[in-house]
Formats: sequence, C-alpha cells, structure tokens
Amino acid sequence: MIIDYIIKKYQQRHLRNLMARPRDKRIDNWDAIKQIGLIFTVGNAERWNLIHRFIAAQESRGKEVHLIGYQAKNYEIDYIFSHTRTTICHEKEDFTHFGLPKEGVIDSFVGRHYDLVIDTTIQPDFFGKYVTAMCDANLKVGYSNTESDEDEGVMDMYDMSIKGSEEMDFKDYIEQIVKYLTMVQK
Repeated sequence: MIIDYIIKKYQQRHLRNLMARPRDKRIDNWDAIKQIGLIFTVGNAERWNLIHRFIAAQESRGKEVHLIGYQAKNYEIDYIFSHTRTTICHEKEDFTHFGLPKEGVIDSFVGRHYDLVIDTTIQPDFFGKYVTAMCDANLKVGYSNTESDEDEGVMDMYDMSIKGSEEMDFKDYIEQIVKYLTMVQK
C-alpha cells in the first residue's frame, strides 16, 4: 500500500538523521557496566518472567536496569509489570500516524545515559531501532536473524550485533551479550 511505503520511508529517513548525530562509543567489560537500558516488545507472561529474572540478577550485582516496552494495540496482557523503572508505550495512544512516539512518551527512558542499551525486539522493528538510535549509550546491541526473509532495514545504529539463524531466543541472546562483554579486557 502506498501509505505504508510513505510511512516506512519517513521512518527510515528519521532513523538516518538520528544516526548522523555524533556520539562517543565505548565498550566496557560486563563488570564495569552499571547502567543498562533494555528495549522489548510486550509479550506473554513467560517472556516477562525471563526479562524480570534478568533484571533481578543484574540489580543484585549493583547494576541499574531501565526498561521500555512496545505494546501492540490489540495485544492484551494478563500480568503486571512489576519493575518500577519500566515505561510501556501503547501503540493505540502513544504514537503518531507515522509510527513515531508522541512527544514526551519515551523521554524518561532516553533522557538518561546508559553504559549499555540492549534491543530485544524481533526485527524488523522500527520502535526498537528508533529508541536505540535516540539513546545516549556507550554501547548499543541488537539481534539480527541471518535466515529471515524480512528486510531488517537499517541496522547501523547497533555497535554490536548478535547474529543467529533463527528467531531470537531472549535467554540465549542475553547470555551471548554477557559472555562477549565479559571477555572485554581494558
């Protein structure tokens, strides 16, 4: 449809403009990372439990984790987001016709500096890329499915990509990130 094409081109141009902004990049050892931003798509209770276990484990190690999630307009949840530093963006009321978050909606998440931002959305996903590009972070990580037929579009906003041949498994993806960042020597 022509409208979808126009929206996609508008979104891609917006992403390119965000990525053109200068920023400092730095990769730290996992132990040195204290501020983590995690971007996710609202899913079932099992997925939330995985995310929450990751948060609890990191906070017990002295890390601070902030979350931002995208909830599709027809997706009903049957659980409570039990983490206080969580922002949920509802497709129905929090986005413009071009798919951009309305002013002020994501400010509490993107208004801080992170040592690490992890995008856990399944690509292609404009929300995950947009929030990643908006964030002030030393390191931005995303997942790329090498076997996917869908165009993931611009992936340049990620400083580190974890590649796999199937849809992302949250637990494995996070374990890979921790494993690689634990290997970093300074």
